[in-house]
Amino acid sequence: MFRSRLRLHVAGMALMAFGVIGAGVPHTAWAETVTVGSEAALPPLDPQRTTGSVGLRIAAAIFDTLVREDLSKGGSGVPDIAPALAESWNVSDDGLTYTFKLRKGVSFHDGAAFDAQAVQTNFDRLLDKASPVFDERASSTMAFVTRWIASTRVVDAQTFELVLKEPFSGLPRLLTDRSMSIISPDALAKYEGDELGFHPVGTGPFKLGTLDQGQVLTLERNDDYWRGAPKIDTLVFKAVTDPTALAIAMQTGVLDIIPSASAEQVAQLANEPDLKVQYTDAANFYFIRLNMNAEHTNDVRFRQALNYAVNRDFISALFGGQAVPRGGPVPAGNEITELASGKVKEYAYDPEKAKALLAETGFETPIELEILAPNNGPGFGLSPQLMVLVQQDLAAVGVDLKPRLLEFTTMISTERPGYADDVHGSYNGWVTGAGSAYVFERLFASAQQPPQGVNRGWYKNVEVDENLNAARSEQDGAKRSALYLAAAAKIAEDAPYVFLYQDRLPRIIRSNIKGIEPAASVYIDFSQVSVD
Repeated sequence: MFRSRLRLHVAGMALMAFGVIGAGVPHTAWAETVTVGSEAALPPLDPQRTTGSVGLRIAAAIFDTLVREDLSKGGSGVPDIAPALAESWNVSDDGLTYTFKLRKGVSFHDGAAFDAQAVQTNFDRLLDKASPVFDERASSTMAFVTRWIASTRVVDAQTFELVLKEPFSGLPRLLTDRSMSIISPDALAKYEGDELGFHPVGTGPFKLGTLDQGQVLTLERNDDYWRGAPKIDTLVFKAVTDPTALAIAMQTGVLDIIPSASAEQVAQLANEPDLKVQYTDAANFYFIRLNMNAEHTNDVRFRQALNYAVNRDFISALFGGQAVPRGGPVPAGNEITELASGKVKEYAYDPEKAKALLAETGFETPIELEILAPNNGPGFGLSPQLMVLVQQDLAAVGVDLKPRLLEFTTMISTERPGYADDVHGSYNGWVTGAGSAYVFERLFASAQQPPQGVNRGWYKNVEVDENLNAARSEQDGAKRSALYLAAAAKIAEDAPYVFLYQDRLPRIIRSNIKGIEPAASVYIDFSQVSVD
């Protein structure tokens, strides 16, 4: 059940919340509950089956990865990589073998020991079809990492070895992805399919308390956490899918954090004296992904026309300046951003150019364009209004946009297998890992088409694939960046997306909540959160 926030330190008083806290409870900074608002229904919490930031943000409080992003510092740029469940690692001279020395004395929430065999069991779930814990969906979701792995093995209780098919210097960064969280081997053996997501067991700072499926999740402090016990007792995630209701819940003290705030929520809450707005400015981009197999969107001229037809300045205005116009595939904060400036096409608003390209196609207008779009969810509070703007722009050049609005998690489930031929695409965004140049491979490589990955629009270009393949194994940093640059330039020309904008990714935090730094990440290190 949802619990009210407990401020036992305020004015020296011990408050009672639904009978949970008694008057005899000592005054302690730990006797606190922090409540986080979720913009979408809470999904099953199986990190290896999850791609959306809503679920992975919660998973980061329950699970640990072998290596992690250091979120203790603010500022632009991709966060540094730090040890986590692996306290150190080394790489062989040929770049193929990674040897991880694992942290001693760590246990999962269910009492299972964390050791090399536990790590091996997690990789068996993703790689070994003969394993009793193998999961087809998890294997598919994690293919962006596992497709490069030749083998894994237990060296000894505290040493785990991973061998790649080819050198890949970006592996440690991929291992920080929250979907690479290590799950209790006992839980993997006990629960199958979605059931594991309703019984999440990790080594993280918080463990499962109570779960009202999709609506409210209560996590309790893990006193034995290897980085030290968290500074709060309870962490609650509460789904409030209506953007206005989410803002009101923050305004009235029901919530302490909105981790992904809309422009409207920022405008409504920025002047509240007990709230603060924090901009992460992490690399990300929002777009309409197009279906390469559908009629009309299978023509590059038509896709380019759509990009020229959209007035991104109007979108920026809709978001109150929170959205930065982005007419190409390289977001600010990516590893190749500076190199891409002036070299990778950025589409500008040019409706006459759009009309000319449409005329070249010979398509009879108006052309109906059916896409999926979320009616809520992280970063999508203004989705219906944005669809109206894009609708108007496209109508001016002879394209009739017909968006089908769906609840965010429903839309993700609908598009996960890849678009059917009668759907032209969907309005979506990408945040996790967008600072790494590897994001181009994850989104645009033909090998990442479903079910192997998230290239759900079926984009394929041989030249792009060749450059991405070469970049992945290139050990020289400058040469690797040049290969990613060439791939990005070709992607821009092919226009597999209607590139729209980059979100500044603000959070709204109650002023007495401490320990959340403006690192360039959508994630929060909940182990460091405290309440004044």
